[in-house]
Amino acid sequence: MMAHWIYMLSIYIFLLNVRISMGLANLPQTPFLPTQPQSIVRQAASAVSRAFTEGGLNRQTVRLPLSDTMYGDKEEGFVADRAIGWQGGPQETYRFLSPMASDLLRRIETMEQTGGLPPRVKDQILLDFDGSALFTAECPAGPLGDVQALLQPNTDGYYLDTISSIEEQFSDTPGKSKRLFLLVNPAWRDRSSWGFFGGAKAQKLVLDRYETTYALDQFVVRGKKVSLLKAWPNDWCVFLTPLET
Repeated sequence: MMAHWIYMLSIYIFLLNVRISMGLANLPQTPFLPTQPQSIVRQAASAVSRAFTEGGLNRQTVRLPLSDTMYGDKEEGFVADRAIGWQGGPQETYRFLSPMASDLLRRIETMEQTGGLPPRVKDQILLDFDGSALFTAECPAGPLGDVQALLQPNTDGYYLDTISSIEEQFSDTPGKSKRLFLLVNPAWRDRSSWGFFGGAKAQKLVLDRYETTYALDQFVVRGKKVSLLKAWPNDWCVFLTPLET
Protein backbone atom coordinates (compact mmCIF):
# COMPACT_ATOMS: atom_id res chain seq x y z
CA MET A 1 0.00 0.00 0.00
CA MET A 2 2.78 2.44 0.95
CA ALA A 3 4.66 1.70 -2.28
CA HIS A 4 1.46 2.34 -4.26
CA TRP A 5 1.02 5.83 -2.84
CA ILE A 6 4.70 6.73 -3.11
CA TYR A 7 4.45 5.78 -6.78
CA MET A 8 1.33 7.96 -7.20
CA LEU A 9 3.08 10.85 -5.50
CA SER A 10 6.11 10.57 -7.79
CA ILE A 11 3.86 10.52 -10.87
CA TYR A 12 1.97 13.59 -9.66
CA ILE A 13 5.19 15.54 -9.04
CA PHE A 14 6.47 14.56 -12.49
CA LEU A 15 3.27 15.72 -14.21
CA LEU A 16 3.28 18.95 -12.24
CA ASN A 17 6.85 19.67 -13.34
CA VAL A 18 5.83 18.98 -16.95
CA ARG A 19 2.95 21.45 -16.67
CA ILE A 20 5.24 24.09 -15.24
CA SER A 21 7.86 23.55 -17.94
CA MET A 22 5.16 23.87 -20.62
CA GLY A 23 3.73 27.03 -19.12
CA LEU A 24 0.47 25.29 -18.13
CA ALA A 25 0.72 25.85 -14.41
CA ASN A 26 -2.37 28.08 -14.25
CA LEU A 27 -4.47 25.44 -12.56
CA PRO A 28 -7.79 26.05 -10.78
CA GLN A 29 -7.56 27.36 -7.24
CA THR A 30 -6.11 24.72 -4.95
CA PRO A 31 -8.72 23.38 -2.51
CA PHE A 32 -7.95 23.61 1.20
CA LEU A 33 -6.89 20.56 3.17
CA PRO A 34 -9.66 19.71 5.69
CA THR A 35 -8.58 18.68 9.16
CA GLN A 36 -11.83 17.59 10.83
CA PRO A 37 -14.61 15.15 9.91
CA GLN A 38 -17.16 17.94 9.51
CA SER A 39 -15.01 19.92 7.08
CA ILE A 40 -14.20 16.75 5.12
CA VAL A 41 -17.89 15.96 4.71
CA ARG A 42 -18.71 19.54 3.67
CA GLN A 43 -15.93 19.54 1.10
CA ALA A 44 -16.95 16.12 -0.22
CA ALA A 45 -20.61 17.14 -0.48
CA SER A 46 -19.67 20.26 -2.43
CA ALA A 47 -17.50 18.28 -4.86
CA VAL A 48 -20.14 15.59 -5.39
CA SER A 49 -22.93 18.14 -5.85
CA ARG A 50 -20.97 20.14 -8.41
CA ALA A 51 -19.93 17.03 -10.31
CA PHE A 52 -23.60 16.05 -10.59
CA THR A 53 -25.22 19.42 -11.30
CA GLU A 54 -22.42 20.98 -13.37
CA GLY A 55 -20.59 17.97 -14.78
CA GLY A 56 -23.52 15.63 -15.30
CA LEU A 57 -21.76 12.81 -13.42
CA ASN A 58 -24.48 10.68 -11.88
CA ARG A 59 -22.15 7.75 -11.10
CA GLN A 60 -19.34 8.71 -8.75
CA THR A 61 -16.75 7.25 -6.39
CA VAL A 62 -16.02 8.87 -3.02
CA ARG A 63 -13.24 7.88 -0.63
CA LEU A 64 -13.35 9.19 2.93
CA PRO A 65 -10.28 8.84 5.18
CA LEU A 66 -9.97 6.42 8.05
CA SER A 67 -8.19 7.51 11.22
CA ASP A 68 -8.47 6.62 14.89
CA THR A 69 -7.58 10.14 16.00
CA MET A 70 -9.90 11.71 13.48
CA TYR A 71 -12.95 9.99 14.91
CA GLY A 72 -11.95 10.08 18.56
CA ASP A 73 -12.12 12.92 21.07
CA LYS A 74 -8.37 13.41 21.07
CA GLU A 75 -6.86 16.87 21.15
CA GLU A 76 -4.04 16.12 18.71
CA GLY A 77 -6.55 16.15 15.86
CA PHE A 78 -6.33 14.57 12.47
CA VAL A 79 -3.09 12.59 12.22
CA ALA A 80 -3.26 9.13 10.74
CA ASP A 81 -4.61 7.57 7.61
CA ARG A 82 -5.69 4.47 5.78
CA ALA A 83 -2.06 3.45 5.10
CA ILE A 84 -0.93 3.47 8.73
CA GLY A 85 -2.58 3.43 12.13
CA TRP A 86 -5.87 1.82 11.07
CA GLN A 87 -6.31 -1.73 12.31
CA GLY A 88 -10.09 -2.06 12.16
CA GLY A 89 -11.89 -4.66 10.08
CA PRO A 90 -14.89 -4.03 7.78
CA GLN A 91 -17.42 -3.95 10.62
CA GLU A 92 -15.38 -1.44 12.64
CA THR A 93 -14.84 0.61 9.52
CA TYR A 94 -18.58 0.67 8.91
CA ARG A 95 -19.16 1.94 12.44
CA PHE A 96 -16.84 4.87 11.76
CA LEU A 97 -17.93 5.60 8.20
CA SER A 98 -21.69 5.26 8.63
CA PRO A 99 -22.23 8.64 10.37
CA MET A 100 -20.06 10.39 7.79
CA ALA A 101 -21.90 8.75 4.90
CA SER A 102 -25.26 9.79 6.36
CA ASP A 103 -24.05 13.36 6.87
CA LEU A 104 -22.63 13.42 3.34
CA LEU A 105 -25.96 12.44 1.79
CA ARG A 106 -27.79 15.07 3.86
CA ARG A 107 -25.50 17.78 2.51
CA ILE A 108 -25.50 16.81 -1.17
CA GLU A 109 -27.61 19.15 -3.29
CA THR A 110 -29.11 17.62 -6.42
CA MET A 111 -31.99 20.08 -6.83
CA GLU A 112 -32.32 23.80 -6.09
CA GLN A 113 -35.92 23.91 -4.87
CA THR A 114 -35.94 22.00 -1.58
CA GLY A 115 -37.46 24.67 0.65
CA GLY A 116 -34.38 24.51 2.84
CA LEU A 117 -35.38 21.10 4.14
CA PRO A 118 -32.70 18.39 4.45
CA PRO A 119 -33.31 15.00 2.87
CA ARG A 120 -34.36 12.02 4.94
CA VAL A 121 -31.53 9.47 5.04
CA LYS A 122 -32.03 5.78 5.75
CA ASP A 123 -29.63 2.86 5.52
CA GLN A 124 -29.92 -0.86 4.89
CA ILE A 125 -27.21 -3.31 5.93
CA LEU A 126 -26.32 -5.58 3.01
CA LEU A 127 -23.68 -8.03 4.24
CA ASP A 128 -22.85 -7.53 7.90
CA PHE A 129 -19.50 -9.35 7.76
CA ASP A 130 -18.42 -7.04 4.91
CA GLY A 131 -19.57 -3.90 6.70
CA SER A 132 -21.50 -2.95 3.56
CA ALA A 133 -24.72 -0.96 3.40
CA LEU A 134 -26.99 0.93 1.02
CA PHE A 135 -27.85 4.51 1.99
CA THR A 136 -30.79 6.39 0.48
CA ALA A 137 -31.42 10.13 0.77
CA GLU A 138 -35.03 11.05 0.00
CA CYS A 139 -35.15 14.57 -1.41
CA PRO A 140 -37.98 16.78 -0.04
CA ALA A 141 -38.47 18.23 -3.54
CA GLY A 142 -39.32 14.85 -5.01
CA PRO A 143 -37.83 11.48 -5.95
CA LEU A 144 -35.87 12.89 -8.92
CA GLY A 145 -33.53 14.44 -6.36
CA ASP A 146 -33.00 11.23 -4.38
CA VAL A 147 -29.46 9.92 -3.88
CA GLN A 148 -28.19 6.42 -3.15
CA ALA A 149 -24.76 5.39 -1.88
CA LEU A 150 -23.26 1.91 -1.64
CA LEU A 151 -20.85 1.85 1.30
CA GLN A 152 -17.82 -0.45 1.31
CA PRO A 153 -18.50 -2.73 -1.64
CA ASN A 154 -15.69 -5.19 -2.32
CA THR A 155 -14.57 -7.37 -5.21
CA ASP A 156 -17.09 -10.14 -4.58
CA GLY A 157 -19.36 -10.71 -7.57
CA TYR A 158 -22.33 -9.95 -5.32
CA TYR A 159 -21.46 -6.26 -5.45
CA LEU A 160 -21.17 -6.10 -9.22
CA ASP A 161 -24.65 -7.60 -9.38
CA THR A 162 -25.85 -5.12 -6.76
CA ILE A 163 -24.39 -2.17 -8.66
CA SER A 164 -26.05 -3.32 -11.89
CA SER A 165 -29.38 -3.70 -10.09
CA ILE A 166 -29.18 -0.22 -8.52
CA GLU A 167 -28.34 1.31 -11.87
CA GLU A 168 -31.30 -0.39 -13.53
CA GLN A 169 -33.80 0.41 -10.79
CA PHE A 170 -32.53 3.78 -9.57
CA SER A 171 -29.71 5.76 -11.17
CA ASP A 172 -29.89 4.84 -14.86
CA THR A 173 -33.41 3.52 -15.33
CA PRO A 174 -34.21 3.52 -19.07
CA GLY A 175 -36.58 6.32 -20.05
CA LYS A 176 -36.16 8.22 -16.77
CA SER A 177 -33.96 11.09 -15.60
CA LYS A 178 -30.61 10.03 -14.21
CA ARG A 179 -30.19 10.11 -10.45
CA LEU A 180 -27.05 10.27 -8.34
CA PHE A 181 -25.45 7.00 -7.20
CA LEU A 182 -22.22 6.88 -5.19
CA LEU A 183 -19.72 4.16 -4.39
CA VAL A 184 -18.29 5.15 -1.00
CA ASN A 185 -14.98 3.66 0.09
CA PRO A 186 -14.98 0.66 -2.25
CA ALA A 187 -12.41 -1.99 -1.34
CA TRP A 188 -10.74 -1.98 -4.76
CA ARG A 189 -8.08 0.40 -6.05
CA ASP A 190 -7.59 -0.59 -9.65
CA ARG A 191 -8.11 -3.47 -12.05
CA SER A 192 -5.52 -5.63 -10.31
CA SER A 193 -7.71 -5.70 -7.19
CA TRP A 194 -10.13 -7.98 -9.04
CA GLY A 195 -7.61 -10.58 -10.10
CA PHE A 196 -7.02 -11.98 -13.56
CA PHE A 197 -10.54 -13.24 -14.25
CA GLY A 198 -12.64 -10.45 -12.73
CA GLY A 199 -10.65 -7.48 -13.98
CA ALA A 200 -12.23 -7.11 -17.41
CA LYS A 201 -15.80 -7.12 -16.10
CA ALA A 202 -14.97 -4.71 -13.28
CA GLN A 203 -13.19 -2.38 -15.70
CA LYS A 204 -16.24 -2.23 -17.96
CA LEU A 205 -18.89 -1.93 -15.25
CA VAL A 206 -17.17 0.13 -12.57
CA LEU A 207 -13.67 1.45 -13.16
CA ASP A 208 -14.45 3.12 -16.49
CA ARG A 209 -17.79 4.51 -15.35
CA TYR A 210 -17.48 5.73 -11.75
CA GLU A 211 -15.22 8.75 -11.67
CA THR A 212 -13.57 9.64 -8.38
CA THR A 213 -14.98 13.06 -7.53
CA TYR A 214 -13.74 13.20 -3.95
CA ALA A 215 -10.95 11.36 -2.16
CA LEU A 216 -8.60 12.06 0.71
CA ASP A 217 -5.75 9.62 1.35
CA GLN A 218 -2.97 10.20 3.84
CA PHE A 219 0.21 8.43 4.86
CA VAL A 220 3.56 9.16 6.45
CA VAL A 221 6.91 9.41 4.68
CA ARG A 222 10.07 10.19 6.64
CA GLY A 223 8.22 11.82 9.49
CA LYS A 224 5.99 13.96 7.28
CA LYS A 225 2.29 13.55 6.63
CA VAL A 226 1.49 13.35 2.91
CA SER A 227 -2.11 14.07 1.94
CA LEU A 228 -3.51 13.32 -1.50
CA LEU A 229 -6.72 15.27 -2.09
CA LYS A 230 -9.12 15.07 -5.03
CA ALA A 231 -12.10 17.42 -5.00
CA TRP A 232 -14.00 17.86 -8.26
CA PRO A 233 -13.41 19.77 -10.52
CA ASN A 234 -9.79 20.11 -9.35
CA ASP A 235 -7.07 17.63 -10.17
CA TRP A 236 -5.24 15.71 -7.46
CA CYS A 237 -3.40 17.96 -4.99
CA VAL A 238 -0.51 16.98 -2.72
CA PHE A 239 -0.03 18.46 0.75
CA LEU A 240 3.07 17.87 2.87
CA THR A 241 2.70 18.78 6.54
CA PRO A 242 4.60 17.95 9.74
CA LEU A 243 3.19 15.33 12.06
CA GLU A 244 1.64 16.49 15.30
CA THR A 245 3.89 15.94 18.28
